[in-house]
Amino acid sequence: MKMRIQLIIENESGLSTTAEIAAIERADTDDLIGISLEEAKTMTGGVQRALVESQAGEAIHRASTCPDCQVPLRRNGSHRMCYRTPFGRLELNSPRFYCCRCQTNARRSFSPLALWLGSHASPELQYLEAQFAAQLSYGVSSRILSAVLPLQHATSITTWKRHVARVGGRLDEDAHHRLSSKPVLNQFGLPTRNPLRAVGIDGGYVKASDAPSRQEGWFEVMVGKSLPRTGNGQVFAFVHRLEPKPNERMERFLAEQGVFPAQPTTFLSDGGETVRQAQGEFREFGEPILDWFHVAMRTTQLSQTIKGLAADSPIEGDSANRIDELLRELNRAKAYLWHGSPHRALRTLEVLTWDIGTETSRATALQDKLDEFMNYIIANLAAIPNYADRHRHGEPIATGFVESAVNQVVSKRLVKKQQMRWTMAGAHRLLQVRTRVLNQQLRDDFERWHPELRATAEPVRLAA
Repeated sequence: MKMRIQLIIENESGLSTTAEIAAIERADTDDLIGISLEEAKTMTGGVQRALVESQAGEAIHRASTCPDCQVPLRRNGSHRMCYRTPFGRLELNSPRFYCCRCQTNARRSFSPLALWLGSHASPELQYLEAQFAAQLSYGVSSRILSAVLPLQHATSITTWKRHVARVGGRLDEDAHHRLSSKPVLNQFGLPTRNPLRAVGIDGGYVKASDAPSRQEGWFEVMVGKSLPRTGNGQVFAFVHRLEPKPNERMERFLAEQGVFPAQPTTFLSDGGETVRQAQGEFREFGEPILDWFHVAMRTTQLSQTIKGLAADSPIEGDSANRIDELLRELNRAKAYLWHGSPHRALRTLEVLTWDIGTETSRATALQDKLDEFMNYIIANLAAIPNYADRHRHGEPIATGFVESAVNQVVSKRLVKKQQMRWTMAGAHRLLQVRTRVLNQQLRDDFERWHPELRATAEPVRLAA
C-alpha cells in the first residue's frame, strides 16, 4: 500500500499550488498500524515549511510595491533569514527593497520578511519554551519537546534561556502597569466583600552564581500567595533586592483577583526582617498581621528550655514548684499575645527574666532566648492583632498556605535536585514566568501580546 500526502494552498485570487509533503509505503507484512511518531514529525514539519514559505512569498509580494504610488520598489539584494517554530527551523529567502522616493529622499532599505515575522522565533515556540522551562530544567525540557515535535535544531539551550529571560522581563514590566478596576456593587449599591481572605508573604533562598562555596552565597526571594474566599489562590515571587516598586506589583496582583484599591487586605507573614520590610511596603493596601504559628512555636521552644532547668542543682531559697511557676508565667504571656495584648505580654516576660536569674549556664542560655523573643515581639508590635477574635470569626491567623507556596514556586524549580546556581536577574525573570504558569495565566499573556494566537485556540475545521 502506498500513500501520498499533499498540501494544496489556494491564494486570494483563487490560484492553487500543490506541495508534496510525504510518501508512505506499507507492506502487507508490516506490524505498524497507522503512522509512526517520526513520520508524523516529518509531515508536520513539511506542512509548516510549505505553509510558511507560501505566506512569506505573499508578504514579500505585497511589500514589493509602494502602497502610495503603486510603483515597484527597487531591490537591494537578499539574504537568508532563519525562523524558528515548534515544527522546525526554516531558512527563508529575505530580499531587501529600497524605500520609495515618494516617502523619503534618503536611500533606506528594508526587509519585508523581517517586518512581517517580527522576530526570529514564532510566538508559539516562545510560549512552549517558557511553559516548559518554568517547570523543568532546560535540558529536560529540550529533550521532551524534541521527542514529540520536529524541532530540528530550532532552538539551543542558550537560545532557550535568552527567550525565557526576554519573556520574564516583559512579564516583570507588565507587573508594574496599573489595571483599572472598578468595585463590584451588590444589590444595595455598596461594594462587595473583598474576594481575598488574606495574602501570605514568606521568603525562600536561592543559590547565587557567585557563591564562594556550597555553604555560602544565597540570596532571598520573596514569595506570596493569596487565600481567596472561593477557588484557588494565585502566587507571586520576586527577588527583593531587584524590586524598586513592590507596591505597584502588589496593586497589580490584587487587581487581577478583583480587589480594587480602596478594599483593605490582610497580609500575613512570619515577622522576619526582610519579610517584615516587604509587609510594611504593602501597608497602604491593608493590615499586616504576624503569623500566630511562629509565635506559638517560639513559646513552645521556650517552655522546653524552662523544663531543662530542672537538671540544674536547686538554689537555696527557690520554690519546690519553681519550674511550674515559670511555665505558668510563660503561658500567661502567651495568653496575652493570643488576646492581642503585646505590652502586657512583654511586662510578663520581663518579670520572667528576673525569676529565672543567671546563676547557671542553662539559665543564661534561656535569658538569651527570652531576649530574642522579646525583641521579636517588639519588632512586630504593630502586626499583633487579637488572634482569639479573628479565630472565632473564621479569619486566617497562620501562613501555612504560603509556606507550601515557597516550596512550589522556588524550591521545586530553583533549589531541589537542581545543581544550577542563579544570578539575581536570572532567577527574578524565571520566577515571573513560573508564577504565571502556576497561575495558569501565561497563555493569556501571550495572547495579549500576540493577538494572532487567539485564532489558533479555536479547533481546526477538518475536511469531510
